[in-house]
Amino acid sequence: MTHRPDLQLTRAHERLREELSDDGVTLPGSPLEVDILLTELEHARRPPPFEGRPNIYGSFVLPGERSLINIDNLVEILDLPMPIEQARRFSDGRSSFVVRRADGCPQLACFRRTIQYEADLVDIESSTGASIVQRTIMGTTRVFTPSGAVEWNGHRWQFRPSARMHLPALSAAVPEAPKPLLRGLLDLAVHWLSPARIGATFLLDLDPVPDDAHGFDMSAALDSPALSVLERHHYPPLFAVLAQTDLATLVDINGAVGSLGVGLRSSVESERAVQMATGMRHRSAARYTWDHHHTVAFVVSEDGPVTLFRRGLPIAVRNGIAD
Repeated sequence: MTHRPDLQLTRAHERLREELSDDGVTLPGSPLEVDILLTELEHARRPPPFEGRPNIYGSFVLPGERSLINIDNLVEILDLPMPIEQARRFSDGRSSFVVRRADGCPQLACFRRTIQYEADLVDIESSTGASIVQRTIMGTTRVFTPSGAVEWNGHRWQFRPSARMHLPALSAAVPEAPKPLLRGLLDLAVHWLSPARIGATFLLDLDPVPDDAHGFDMSAALDSPALSVLERHHYPPLFAVLAQTDLATLVDINGAVGSLGVGLRSSVESERAVQMATGMRHRSAARYTWDHHHTVAFVVSEDGPVTLFRRGLPIAVRNGIAD
């Protein structure tokens, strides 16, 4: 496949290609689509400053015949019959994004609400198959692909698998739990709390025993309204309250959120059996699941990774849950 006349790769783009390769990152798409992604990533990482301040930015690189039109009437598409350098000036990376294809002029996607958060962009990538490039207001450069997010941390490119990539392994580790419930917990942990560096513990009782609360300290507990991890529109209030709440959050097998701010007591036996050189949140969850084999715990660390504990053992851990 030949390059389009208006797609000019510079030495900076080729250095970026080498950086990604050295860091073990593979961009998706045809050779031409990858070249377009390189130009978009390089622009997002080093946007031309205006009056001394760099701009935020966002773009979609669409493969083949895929379209943004069918996203629940969320977006309006406008043609941009101009050079890409001018077209990029209309993108704010929050509600407006440049759309690029391997054929055709650039377009402008105008969304009817802000979609700057990782969870929003992951949902749109899943619906459209687009690779989504974004420079955030904090200066972070990232691209969302079908398998996860690629992010520049200032020194190297890092890959974080998306929540849906971990669902098969998680289902195998917790076969008693319904897949929609595990998917909801993964989405909330991996794409809401982890990027925001909000620590949390979700306790899921797979076989609850009536009145079995002897392992809980409810002195600081907060009752939840009728929120569910199965409902996407319930994630913002959960995100808000978990940013202001410590300790554990109880979730039942149907996805309903119970009490928040629940302390976890451990037995003398579990304290002897479970010795971990980690933070209190992880030790408490591990010891509780050692004492209560019918319970699993999802722990979101304040520095990003998510860990699943069962029977006192970390079943899965990484930047997001992995097998």
